[in-house]
Amino acid sequence: MNTFIKYWKKIGMLALLTLLWVFFSITTDTFLTEATIMNILRQSSIIGILSCGVTMIIITGQTDISVGGRVAFMSVTAANMLVSGASLFAVIVVVLVLGVLTGAMNAVLSETLRTYIFVVSIATMNIWNGASLLITKGSMIYGFPDSMKAISQTRIPILFGVSVPSIVVIWVVCVLITGFILGKTRFGRQIYALGGNSEAAYLAGINIVKVNILVHALAGLFAGIGAIVLLSRAMSATATVGGSYAFDCIIACVLGGVLLGGGRGTVWQAALGVLVVNTLFNGLTILQVGDFWQMVVKGLIMLVAIGLEALQRRAKVDLSEDRELKAKELQQPEET
Repeated sequence: MNTFIKYWKKIGMLALLTLLWVFFSITTDTFLTEATIMNILRQSSIIGILSCGVTMIIITGQTDISVGGRVAFMSVTAANMLVSGASLFAVIVVVLVLGVLTGAMNAVLSETLRTYIFVVSIATMNIWNGASLLITKGSMIYGFPDSMKAISQTRIPILFGVSVPSIVVIWVVCVLITGFILGKTRFGRQIYALGGNSEAAYLAGINIVKVNILVHALAGLFAGIGAIVLLSRAMSATATVGGSYAFDCIIACVLGGVLLGGGRGTVWQAALGVLVVNTLFNGLTILQVGDFWQMVVKGLIMLVAIGLEALQRRAKVDLSEDRELKAKELQQPEET
């Protein structure tokens, strides 16, 4: 079993993604086309951007399910500003600030009330969902300038005449930034230390309250980016738009190998998880599998992801080594 987990960590998600592509390419005539590939990448991008923040939160050993409600609130707020004649720059600034503030608010409330982020996020999720309904009065908001559409739908050339939508480029940039923070900075090492053992992190001199608030603020920033990109892609806003985003992000992260218990995982694993999940559901849609059955499949995927995490914890695969490495890195003086 330890051998299986070891190889799953290294190549499992890539192997699964490859198998899905092979399976759907054989069983359908329309899967292996440029239109389908671009559609998968577009669908993956919004969840992928949000998963950058969710990954960091899960690594700290916490779970925030309010991200969908916050994305909906920021989307309808931005939509109202646009139809009222506000400039695109002002809208983007307001949404990003809202993202940071609403994210940090969860952490501040958790620390103040001395309770779990999960509990706080249940309350704030309902607050933001309700506020979105109050703003929209249950109707759709639309009629935005073309400059809004350009944010996510501009084609950007890469290599050999191939171009990709700007929404995909934004996702890749977010992943690179998150990967750099987690893998190359002292703050990133503190995030892992907090998730690995919060008491040990505190005794090592880490201000765990500060780190916790900063993580949620940064995750809120990614939520704000996701809200802008979502509004740009849909060119409309509704109060229910973010309904399953938190669940989808958690599925992608955990399936990719980010441990719910904290202290382990990378944004690259989360990105692979996002691609696997969206490839699966895109293929099922092409095969004309109904939405109800897809909901069943989504639940089964979550159970599989939790099962794989349980196997990793039981086998203790590399966890002790990772934590020892992070502890040694934290003891090193910060480079100037």
